[in-house]
Amino acid sequence: MSREQPFQNELREDAELRMRERERQNEQGRGPQPMQHVDNPQRLLHELQVYQVELELQNEQLEAARAWIEAALASYTELYDFAPVPYLTLKRTGTITEINLAGARLLGSERARVIDKRIGTFVAESDRSRVAACLKSLYATQCDAQCEVTLVARDGTRRTVEMRTTLANDGESCRAVLVDVSERSARERQTQRLADAFALAPEAMFISDHNGVIADINHALTALTGFALDQVVGQHQRTLRCESRAPGLDEDISHSLAIHGSWSGEIWHRHRDGNVYRTMAHISTLPDSSGAQTCVTRFARHD
Repeated sequence: MSREQPFQNELREDAELRMRERERQNEQGRGPQPMQHVDNPQRLLHELQVYQVELELQNEQLEAARAWIEAALASYTELYDFAPVPYLTLKRTGTITEINLAGARLLGSERARVIDKRIGTFVAESDRSRVAACLKSLYATQCDAQCEVTLVARDGTRRTVEMRTTLANDGESCRAVLVDVSERSARERQTQRLADAFALAPEAMFISDHNGVIADINHALTALTGFALDQVVGQHQRTLRCESRAPGLDEDISHSLAIHGSWSGEIWHRHRDGNVYRTMAHISTLPDSSGAQTCVTRFARHD
């Protein structure tokens, strides 16, 4: 070890003590104290050397902080850019100021072509008012807002997305996430079409569980039997039948459904006014999402 090393260590220790003292004074609100006037040349030289080391230590701290910030920024940028979920930043007007790669892909355009464009440019014309209303609600209430809209890419591809917005810290822009719900929307539309087909079918129909408890009926059943929805839902299907003319029918139906998954035959039904009439019925089973059996019964008057 050179003779200068202990001296350098001493300077470094003094500088570190000075820095801690300055930090303590800053925390107490006293601010840094000016360097005292020194008459002794040797003492002055030492003070200047300590001050130089103190500046070097501060520079090391600044460099370390800068390196940490750059690493954090690079990590954030990578996380933002390559996240699988489409993210974007919007001004109050709906102008896109930032967007990640997944967002640009969803909009069907290069990122450079998306920046400074309004989000409404990529939304179906019929849905643009929804975007405007969503942003208006966000800034007016300062609470998260969302809306479901259809995006139209440059090639004409249409995707249904849920746009979820959150106000940014500056209060003048917002963060938005675009969640592709095209498949869910398609399933919902399909379910609605099936529900409409059931409700408007010309045949009298009702849906029941495997025990025969009615869950839903259609309009044709009400017209044929006189029973309204609220009068039979939750009731056993025997409510619609003339039990005196159907001995052992439940056992016969259950046996056939268990073996074949369906049953067809003649059933005597009872109108709400008490009149009895004969029908030809068909019962089939369908598994629901939980695996339980749902029964669909169709019947028509057979005189």
